[in-house]
Amino acid sequence: MADSSKEAWDEVGERFAVFGRALAARYKQLEQDRGATTEEDKRKVEEALSTITRQLDQAFTSLGDTIRDPGAKDGLKQAARSVGDALAITFSEVTEEVRKRIGRSEGPSGSPERRPDTQSSEGEPEA
Repeated sequence: MADSSKEAWDEVGERFAVFGRALAARYKQLEQDRGATTEEDKRKVEEALSTITRQLDQAFTSLGDTIRDPGAKDGLKQAARSVGDALAITFSEVTEEVRKRIGRSEGPSGSPERRPDTQSSEGEPEA
């Protein structure tokens, strides 16, 4: 396991590079098994793979750099706190609403009230 965030993100990049090389090797093997494609097709695939590799590298580098930035860390902590606060308030409101609804269905003694339109087990309305 890496000791610093830089080492951790470097490891992420290396693992994706290893995966990319394995993908390229399998692609080349499949090409040999199925027969060669046109040079134009090869160029397009290589260009696409190169673009994907550059974009992944850029994304993970940006993520790593942002995570190491103290200002961004503070912003992320504040965002996480805001999510936590919003969840806490939401659960509090839901809990209060459940309590209100449960409270309405209880009579003065705390036992559930029966609505006048409910019927007993014999099929007759209860008093």
